[in-house]
Amino acid sequence: MRSGFNTNVRHRGTLFHVQTEDSGRANPHVITHLFYEGTILASDKQSYAELVDNDEMADAVKQRMETQHLGMLERLRAGALDDEIEARLGDAIFQEVAEATDAGSTHPELEPAESAREAAPAPPRRRKAPAADAPLDELVLDYLAERGPRPPGAR
Repeated sequence: MRSGFNTNVRHRGTLFHVQTEDSGRANPHVITHLFYEGTILASDKQSYAELVDNDEMADAVKQRMETQHLGMLERLRAGALDDEIEARLGDAIFQEVAEATDAGSTHPELEPAESAREAAPAPPRRRKAPAADAPLDELVLDYLAERGPRPPGAR
C-alpha cells in the first residue's frame, strides 16, 4: 500500500487541496478527493481488484495514483470543476478573490479573501445528498464542513 499524494493548488485565486490515496490490498481502490477548507468537492475512485494477485501490482497502483492525481489537477486547472465548486460553495467563491484583487491588495490571493469572509457572512452551501455507497470518511467530512468552525473549547 502506498500512502498517497497531496497537492495544494491555487485556482482562480482560491486555494484547493488534492489528495490521492491507496486503500490497500484488502480494499483495492485508489481514491482522489478535491478539498476546499475540509469540504470534499469532487472525487474519483478507481478499483484495482484485477491487479491484487499480479507481481507488478505495486508499480501499476503507483502509476494509477499518479495518473488519477494529475487528472484531478488538470480538470481543476482547466475549469472543468468550476460549476460543481460554485454549486457546493456558492457563486461568490471565485468573486471574492477578484474583488480583493481589484481593491489593490499586496497579497491578492490571501489577505482579501480572508477579510472578505470576515466582513460578510459566508454564502449558503448547497449540499448534495450523499451517495448510498459514499465512504464513511466522506460522510464525516461533509458533516464537519456543514457545522463550520467552532470556537476553541466549544463542544
